[in-house]
Amino acid sequence: KDVEVIAENLKIPWEVVFIGNNEMLVTERPGNLLKIGAGKKTIKIDGVQHRGEGGLLGLVTHPKFSENNLLYLYFTTKDGEGTINRVERYKLDNDKLTDKTVIVDKIPGAIYHDGGRMKFGPDGKLYITTGDANNQDNGQKKDTLAAKILRVNDDGSIPADNPFGDAVWSYGHRNPQGLAF
Repeated sequence: KDVEVIAENLKIPWEVVFIGNNEMLVTERPGNLLKIGAGKKTIKIDGVQHRGEGGLLGLVTHPKFSENNLLYLYFTTKDGEGTINRVERYKLDNDKLTDKTVIVDKIPGAIYHDGGRMKFGPDGKLYITTGDANNQDNGQKKDTLAAKILRVNDDGSIPADNPFGDAVWSYGHRNPQGLAF
């Protein structure tokens, strides 16, 4: 079979999600969301801090994306003098992002080990991986969102059946880079 080049010269692509109409969305760590189909559109994501392994990382579409056009982005940003990671939800309106909503904020970040994968589970909840933010002790600390797998409702609220009464679903991770169900 012949190979067809769909896109080239990408800047550290991190996540690819296929959407309808032979289109895909691609995150580039420096802070670009690409919509690739018949052409290539670049949507700059404000506030992304690309350093080391950080930047624009995870991307997932809502389970009802074909009806509501909602997508979620995980990225590294500045918070005062420090670095954090954040999950934001947007509505994809043609080639623009609208209706920005912060879903999870103040996830510890660093130059290395920022986590950043997301997936909706079979239970309809959003699962999010976070890294240890370059501090291996964070995996066992229950008072931080670092080095965890988080589980939230699609609006960022905490499910009543989460084990610790907060966003934490599991802890003790170093820098999880995948989720599968």
